[in-house]
Parts: sequence; C-alpha cells; structure tokens
Amino acid sequence: MSETERLETSPGENSSGDTGDRPASEREAYFQALRLWIQQAQMYQNLSTCFPYYMMSLQGMQNNQTNVPLLNNNYQFQGQQFPFQVPIPPRPAPDAQVPLPPLSPAEVIQRHGGYEYVIPPLYKRLLAEFIDFMLLFVLKLIVTFIAVDMFDIIDLDKFDIYKISENYDDYKYAMELTSEILLLEIIYRLIVCLLEAYCLSSAGGRVGGTTPGKGLLGLRVVTAAAVVPVEGRPRETVLLYPGRPLTFTVSLIRSLLKNFLISLLFPLCVILFVFRFNRTGYDLLCGVIVVEENLYPPRRHAP
Repeated sequence: MSETERLETSPGENSSGDTGDRPASEREAYFQALRLWIQQAQMYQNLSTCFPYYMMSLQGMQNNQTNVPLLNNNYQFQGQQFPFQVPIPPRPAPDAQVPLPPLSPAEVIQRHGGYEYVIPPLYKRLLAEFIDFMLLFVLKLIVTFIAVDMFDIIDLDKFDIYKISENYDDYKYAMELTSEILLLEIIYRLIVCLLEAYCLSSAGGRVGGTTPGKGLLGLRVVTAAAVVPVEGRPRETVLLYPGRPLTFTVSLIRSLLKNFLISLLFPLCVILFVFRFNRTGYDLLCGVIVVEENLYPPRRHAP
C-alpha cells in the first residue's frame, strides 16, 4: 500500500473509532443517571414508609420522658437535606420541675387539713371597730395636745375666729391652716398603724392577734390562704389554712391599707364589708380573716 492510501484510510479509522466510543459513553452516563434515580426513589419511598412510625416514636418519647427511642431507624441519608425534616424537641433537664397549677381552697384543705373556726356576725366587727375608734379618739386628743403644747406643730393663733372671718377668701391662709392639720393627721395615722400592727402581731400565747375592741368581743385575726365553709352548722363555720398568727409585716400592711383606704374612700368604705365570710378588702389583700376566738381549734380535712 502506498503512502497516499495509508493517509486516506487512517482518518477513517480514527473517525470510526471515535464514533464507536461515543455511544458507549452516553449509555454509561444514562445508566449512571438511572441508578441515581432508582436510589433516590428508594430513599423517598423508605422515608415515606417510616415517617409515621418516626412520629409515633417522638410522641412516645415525649410521653414516657425516657432516653431510649421506641423505634430504631437505620436509614442514613448522607448529604441529603429535606425541607420536611421534623426537629427533635429538646429533652428537659432532670432537675427541671414543671410548675403545677394552683390548688383550689378545697384541695388545699384536703391535702393539709384545716382549723375549724366560727365566723363572727357583722355587728360584732362593727361594734369592735367602734370600741377601737373611741379608744383611738382619746389617743388622738393626747397626740394633738402633745403636738400643740410641746412641739408647737400647730399655731393656735391662726385659728382665731376673727382672723378666719377676715381671711376666709385668702387662698394662702387656707393652705397654711390645712397643711398643719394634714401633717398632724398623718402623724396620728402612722401612730395608729404602728399600734394596731403591734396588737395584731402579739398574740400573747394565743392563736391570732387582736385589738382592744376585738379582744373585748372575743375576736381574733389569723392567716387564711384557703377557706372552705362547713355545712350543717347552726352558725357560719369554716375550715381555714394555715390559721397562724400574723407577723408584724403583714399586720403593718393590713393596718396601712385599712386606715388610709377608709380615710380616702369614706363613706364608700362601707362596701368593704360585703365579701364572703365578712372579709373586708384589706383582709383579702393580706390573706387574713377575722374569726371568733377558739383556744383549741380542731383540725380536720374537708369532707
């Protein structure tokens, strides 16, 4: 074969060899893509089959609060991220305590027991308040006398009837008179609050504190976080918990609320006596109740 014939046949052989390799490479790429598609189809099928059991296992883990899963999923998808993956909720710490709902008064009495007391009628409380008012009125006279005679807090010359008639339309003169009276009233109220807080916090060996008026009528003030009525008694009877004497802080807060609310809301303060078990608004705010004295109150659970 001549040199010219070899040159003419060599390009044909190369071109035929290239055309023979090209379909093989396309078939290999097609089968590789087909294998990848089959793997993904199997993966999605397995995922859709196991997804309900996976959700059941999560629900069981939340209910049982255990670290052992109910199902073992051996399917591992490497490098696959799905938008519908369910995040595993974090497990609570072993020391974390779930806050319990507050108990009702009946549940508190049923769990801890309650002390049996008789609720005094309303007229007894009003009569005790009247006795305390009369005693405090004498105290107010003493405080006023000391403030005027010894400390000169009030200038009596300003209260001359002729000066008042001459300056009845003077705004500054009226402000001077009322400011001195207001200062004296604030001092008196503070003394009353401290005295009442001391009387209510010093039980004297008995259950609950009392003021002079309440002591004369046999009334006591005790703490009451839960109060449950007792049915079938001739007088209004309750079971209350914890039934302990008042601390000085609670007594002082009750006295401040009582004196200043009555002073600011008079005569609307009468509506404070319409709550159940004859409790006033400041009794409810401080968690106390007024009961009749009982040296040995029986303790029992709610029926």
